[in-house]
Amino acid sequence: VTSVMCFLSQRQPLLWELLQREKSASVLQILIQEYLRMPPENLQQLVLSAESEAAQGFLALIHHSWAQLKVPPSEERALGRLTALLLQQFPQLTPQLFIDLSPLIPFLAVNDLLRFPPSLLANDSVLAAIRDRSPAMRPEQKEALAQLLLAPELFGEVPAWSQELLWAVLPLLPHLPLEHFLQLSPHQIQALEDSWPAAGLGPGQARHVLRSLVNQSVPDGEEQVLRLGSLACFLSTEELQSLVPLSDPMGSVERGLLECVANGTLSPEGRVAHELLRVLRSTGAAELSPQELQAWAPLFSQLGLDFLEELSESQLRTILPALQRTELTLGQVRTSLNLLPFMKLLSGLTASPKFFFPLRHLGTLAGGMTCEWLQQFSWRSDFLKVVVMLYQLPNGVRGSLRACIWEELQRKMEMSELGLGGLGPDLNGLEQELLFQLPIQLIDRLSNDSILLMLELIRGDPELFLVLPPIRREALAERALRSLAPQDIPLSGEVLEALGPLVGSLGTESVGRILPQTLLAHLSRLQNFCLGEPFVTELGCLLLHESAFGRPELWSRDEVEQAGRLVLTLSSQAILLLPREALGPETLERLLERQQNWEQSRVGQLCGGPVLGPRKAALVTGAVQAEDENEPDPVPTCADIRGTFPAAWSAAQITEMGLSDFKDCLGLFAKDPSLKPAELQAAMSKAKELWGPPQRLHPEQILQLGRLLIGLGEHELQELILVDWAVLGALGQLEGWSKIQLQIIVSSFLHQSGRHVRNLDFIHLTALGHAICGLRPDEIQQINSREFSKAVLFLGFLPLQCSEEQLEALAHLLVLPGGFGLVSDWGPEIFTEVGSVAAGLPDLVLSALLRGQIRGLTPLAIAVMPAPKFAVVFSPVQLSGFTSAQALAITPEQMAFLSPEQRQAVIWAQHEGKESLEQLGRNTAWGLQEQTVSFWTPTLIIFLLSSLP
Repeated sequence: VTSVMCFLSQRQPLLWELLQREKSASVLQILIQEYLRMPPENLQQLVLSAESEAAQGFLALIHHSWAQLKVPPSEERALGRLTALLLQQFPQLTPQLFIDLSPLIPFLAVNDLLRFPPSLLANDSVLAAIRDRSPAMRPEQKEALAQLLLAPELFGEVPAWSQELLWAVLPLLPHLPLEHFLQLSPHQIQALEDSWPAAGLGPGQARHVLRSLVNQSVPDGEEQVLRLGSLACFLSTEELQSLVPLSDPMGSVERGLLECVANGTLSPEGRVAHELLRVLRSTGAAELSPQELQAWAPLFSQLGLDFLEELSESQLRTILPALQRTELTLGQVRTSLNLLPFMKLLSGLTASPKFFFPLRHLGTLAGGMTCEWLQQFSWRSDFLKVVVMLYQLPNGVRGSLRACIWEELQRKMEMSELGLGGLGPDLNGLEQELLFQLPIQLIDRLSNDSILLMLELIRGDPELFLVLPPIRREALAERALRSLAPQDIPLSGEVLEALGPLVGSLGTESVGRILPQTLLAHLSRLQNFCLGEPFVTELGCLLLHESAFGRPELWSRDEVEQAGRLVLTLSSQAILLLPREALGPETLERLLERQQNWEQSRVGQLCGGPVLGPRKAALVTGAVQAEDENEPDPVPTCADIRGTFPAAWSAAQITEMGLSDFKDCLGLFAKDPSLKPAELQAAMSKAKELWGPPQRLHPEQILQLGRLLIGLGEHELQELILVDWAVLGALGQLEGWSKIQLQIIVSSFLHQSGRHVRNLDFIHLTALGHAICGLRPDEIQQINSREFSKAVLFLGFLPLQCSEEQLEALAHLLVLPGGFGLVSDWGPEIFTEVGSVAAGLPDLVLSALLRGQIRGLTPLAIAVMPAPKFAVVFSPVQLSGFTSAQALAITPEQMAFLSPEQRQAVIWAQHEGKESLEQLGRNTAWGLQEQTVSFWTPTLIIFLLSSLP
């Protein structure tokens, strides 16, 4: 360092020689810091005295070492001056020089950018460099580069630009002058919209475009919306109201917005959709032709039962093809089925190939068929095709209908009426599945080639990775990182790209190696990845770094929109510091919508992830609370509920809601799992204002109320009519009932139906669901063991909140005649089938289970086992044999009852500790010496796995 300072003080060209000779990031860091502290005139003299070859080497080293360099915000302007001086050393800027220069582009002045020759942008590598650096660039810099795109000798007129070019220059498109942007054809705009996720842009960038367009006054608001094409999907309700208030159910603007709902761009639960529904309700169903109604099918799931009841039979028949693509509630399905004479429609077709035609056209409505209706067609030879079709419905098959299907299939198999040839398990990819079941200790010792094979498989099918326990995900991610990058150096963008979906499972120390600048360039990719708790915690800290978005109280709407749903990685305290003006209604709605879409996606459901309730509550605080503490909190409208979520509002605020607003948002209240008891009671009170007391509710209305029924008082719950098995099934699937409520549900059903416990069949036991825990142990003992043994295949998937005595009574039914026989004869598959009910097996029986039988216990069965019983039943040896998924299912209450030896065994199992040499020796694959594992090739691994018994 002393010699470097000496060189600097003498300002000799030998500085360049030192830099070229050392090629060290640390030396480069020192040199740059000292350059930036020099007076401008001295720095200019020093740089201009250097030869262009030395300057080029300097830029190349900056490009190579940029991820390791740190430039304080206070020195960014000086770095811009240094970059401009370096540019003067090159009479002609080549693509390679531009790429080397790209890390410094965010620090250049606009005038310096405008000196770039437009021909540079014709190079694909240059455009890729701009895309990579665009998150760190200022809007005025992007505008300067966008001007270069319009050079006539470069790409020609905007309407002639190809889709590939649009994608390549996507970060700059929002900064084109308005007249040029509007030259894009609807086809180009659609292609642009499709490319947003792939190019790393989302609604935040779309908002930049829309704000520039909407702020430009066009005399005819409707014309302006139509000219926006697909971008109109991103207009807020306020922007729409200022341009063209919605009023015509078949207007061109309204039809365009309905297309946005149909293609998934616009949420059916959002505020714009609410405005559309207002138009439809004000018109009335009878005023629209069946053909006109088809356009509104994407919003049918948001319509109340009263609207559907207004539809005529001819209207329903016409819109059936559209309804099959619509996600309806169970209450809506029942209503539609009641309105259409399907039995009459299908009579005469049951023996004809035309039988499947009406079934296919029912679409999601087919999921509302009754068991009795299905049984009428079970004699057909192609009945299995009906079953397959039902299981392919978007929402799957309801539990009670699944039970009915299972009963029919079992009966047909017993009577040899059902041919199952060709329907056996698909063995394709079995070796891959086994590869991902390797214990952590072996994953840690795999060769780099084997790890690269797994990375390739994961990129092709991320679910292979997501179905693994979190512990194994982290182990695999850390092992993959060691094969891609040396330790103790910052992680480059290339490494993050190579890790792909594994990025979110990195541990705390590894996430700390991601520099804020690198993070910003990959924010859009992270939106679609599963992020573990360590990554979320570190990511929240990185976003607040001064080289990223800085302190939360200084964030603008741009930072919030660029972060997207990852805003929820900030702590609740940091979220509360975000300015209210940065969280406007449309911004807040889009953030929550993106998070909900993620949670409901297949990847999101497999991921699980941290609990975000407190962070979501912090995010909406500014929208649901008065700004001045002396003012009353706002009363929400349905638009407000849609822009946030029902549980964001207090019970008092829900009580104050207008009845029409509550009616319009009833469906959202009915399915919000985060509503607390007081809020459920308030919402249920509003529902009673709407539909009357519980005894007057129709089955379709009960189904429509969903979770709000938990808000009923004990006396009111007794008044519900529960003889309809579908209603009983809907109540039985709900979680959150108190023990008294469960007792009321089952006793009311038995009383109203005139049934006795001993006469309950398989279907009604399945429909009872959670309510089976409302029976006393002596009542459970009277259940038919054969019927229960069929129902347990569905009840076992529920987290039954039964007492220990109730669980024991349920489990006892399984060993009675008609059940599964002696527990000592059970294989692991039976333990898996009976699920949570296995938690009720006697202590002595559970203590005597063999290792293979224990492996059959589902994590749910372990989690519902009473804590004292769990501690008595399993020895340290048995606990050490748990799978990591089983060990991770152990609750904190259960852990508190364990001895130190048992706790150590649980931790051992959670981390998939090594087995004893005796156990390893039982298997030829695991009998190989440990040190040779690192030399295994992918082919050898697959061969060894295929030889496993």
